[in-house]
Amino acid sequence: MKILIVGDNLWDIYEKAFYRGFKELGYDIEIFGYGNRFKTSLWHKIENKFSYGILVNKINKDLLEKIQSYKPDLIFFYRVRHIYPNTINKIKKYYPKIKLFAYNNDDPFAEYYPSYYWRHYKNSLKYMDWIFSYRWKNIDDYQSLGYDNVSLLRSYYLKEKNYYIENINDNKYKCDVIFLGHWEDDGRDEYIKLLFDSGIDIKIYGHSWQNSKYYDYFIQKLGYEIKVIDKDYNLAINSAKIALVFLSKLNNDTYTRRCFEIPVTKTMMVSIYTDDLAKNLFEEDKEAVYFRNKEELLKKIRYYLKNENKIKEIGENGDKRLMKDGHEVVDRCREIIRVYNEIIN
Repeated sequence: MKILIVGDNLWDIYEKAFYRGFKELGYDIEIFGYGNRFKTSLWHKIENKFSYGILVNKINKDLLEKIQSYKPDLIFFYRVRHIYPNTINKIKKYYPKIKLFAYNNDDPFAEYYPSYYWRHYKNSLKYMDWIFSYRWKNIDDYQSLGYDNVSLLRSYYLKEKNYYIENINDNKYKCDVIFLGHWEDDGRDEYIKLLFDSGIDIKIYGHSWQNSKYYDYFIQKLGYEIKVIDKDYNLAINSAKIALVFLSKLNNDTYTRRCFEIPVTKTMMVSIYTDDLAKNLFEEDKEAVYFRNKEELLKKIRYYLKNENKIKEIGENGDKRLMKDGHEVVDRCREIIRVYNEIIN
């Protein structure tokens, strides 16, 4: 069986992760990646934004040539905005045996995006044999458009990047509470300010925090400018007793990638509550801790910092649940293959 992944292919955690997963399962796998083509000029950046132009035309032409030469059995379209519906229609017409699967980790129905942004993606769905949804909400969105060939495919952790570090040494990331994530105008900075105000030992890393009205206060407390950390991301989670999770309202998330990246380190996850997290992923106060407002967050942080044996127990239970349920990228690849086999049989 031959699989072709189509997408930007710019980040290790997306297309390249699925490549590794399928490869590990023993499949013949290649990536048609095009994202780096948009870095050469201002005009190319404009084409990237609007998903149209000479370069985008060339990408679509090259994709058809790649399919003709590689002859895959399955094409996995990862969050593609630049592949024209007409191109996918041609694939369907001239290569009817190839199964076409779509996946999008963003919410293409969110009001946050301008109408043109996901137009190619949405207009291509009618040609797909299966649509994988990152979140439950989007299953309803797809079905409201008449697509029943849809199922959940959650995010995942990567075992080469996310893992437990035993007997971790003292380092600059050591703290009681850590948050690694972007600023969003959803009040998360109010929660974090309350923790600072209450004397909690907390560290923050991520992008866009300069947009917070409390930014100057935060960096005065932290002693450093808040920015993204990449290679030390896993080390930082391991170095904290508690790791916070806030969920993007822009993407209507009920869980996020960090809900897998944190438990695998055995650091205790403290997340804003959702039914999806508490009922489908990690049991409340046994495998993870949840809060519903600022006061509950502070109360629980204080309680657990006085009961560090419970922090250790919940962190270990979260890791056990993660291993039991299977949330590594290979597990997602297995699910994709399961659906493929179900369709062809």
